[in-house]
Amino acid sequence: MKPKQILTTVLIIVAGIYLVMNTETDPNQVTITGEITNPKAELVTFSNQDTTYSTTANEDGAFAISFNLDSATYLNFGHGVETTAMYVHPGDEIKLSIDTEEFDETIEYKGSSSSSYLAKKYLLEEGNDFFGKVYYMSNGEAYKAILDNFKIEVINEFGDITDSTFINSEIASIDKDISYFIGRQEKLAEYSEDARTYMWETRNIARDFNFYAAIDSLNSIDFNNMAEQYAAAFQASLNNVTDAEFIVTAKERITKTTDSWLERKTAVDNMPKEGEPAIDFNYPDTDGNEFSLTSFKGNLVYVDVWATWCGPCKAEIPSLQKLEADYHGKDITFMSVSVDTDKEAWEKMVADKELGGVQLWADGWSKITKDYAIFGIPRFMLFDAEGNVVSTNAPRPSSDEIRELLEANL
Repeated sequence: MKPKQILTTVLIIVAGIYLVMNTETDPNQVTITGEITNPKAELVTFSNQDTTYSTTANEDGAFAISFNLDSATYLNFGHGVETTAMYVHPGDEIKLSIDTEEFDETIEYKGSSSSSYLAKKYLLEEGNDFFGKVYYMSNGEAYKAILDNFKIEVINEFGDITDSTFINSEIASIDKDISYFIGRQEKLAEYSEDARTYMWETRNIARDFNFYAAIDSLNSIDFNNMAEQYAAAFQASLNNVTDAEFIVTAKERITKTTDSWLERKTAVDNMPKEGEPAIDFNYPDTDGNEFSLTSFKGNLVYVDVWATWCGPCKAEIPSLQKLEADYHGKDITFMSVSVDTDKEAWEKMVADKELGGVQLWADGWSKITKDYAIFGIPRFMLFDAEGNVVSTNAPRPSSDEIRELLEANL
């Protein structure tokens, strides 16, 4: 056996011994051991809206963690940029394994049938196109039959689960989703058949135009041509529609979409590049004091653009806090800029999560998102001590690459 394999085995054995010793005295203790193939980072988290439990995996991807729960709860297992749902009971002893190259397809739990069910449920959801052709083109009964069949498939995955609270919660959640889907499909009855055909066709046409990738890879001329082709394809389908009112609305939507992408492309092209002076911004902190990017000239500035309602943003918080702690005392400022419009929600999370660094409130999608072509969050950026751009799309705190980038610029 290789030294690395011995270390991994020892870690799991020690965790197992620790589990046996402690569950005898504390029935509320949960212990999770795991092996991550192709680990993307050190940090491993288990979190809900109130609490985050975190640990680190060794270089082989092995980890162990213990924490107490007063009652059963849903948790999100997070590693790198990926997350998945679990359901954990006090006293659970769980062994988790996963290959990050196929995150959802390979995750396995031993000792948590509820978590195994949630993993299978997710794959069933992924395998069902609830907004496919039947959604657009069939009558309500045919669509409802598809949803009912999905419900049966999911319920069949309960297996040996005996927790009635969990089962009832899951059935209620499925019923709520089905009711939502049926409600949306019923609204389609208001449209003519040719209008619904247009909706279905253009849904597929849109998949052929990956503007998100093209906005960085294509020059302005080619991007403009792509936008024109997109509009032409939609118009060709719209030519088969006879409803005059629908045609007017659809044309307005086509124009709005293409104009929006062209504006985004212009913003990306005008955004400061690596080595160029940054565009300054100025926002208040929780005390109302105004700070700008230039307020911290002389330090590296690592900026996190986020919001309290953004799940992936919140998943990065434990990694960001660890990064801040590891670089405490170094010439680097950690700045978080919230695009929340609800100031109270932002202030509450800053306090509840004990968020460090410089916490600023942008009050929605404002100057920073326009100047740096931010269309989705979280977005991380790094600026050097002279106020120049190092990266406007820096690695996330949960990645190993961020430390390499910080060290190279300190």
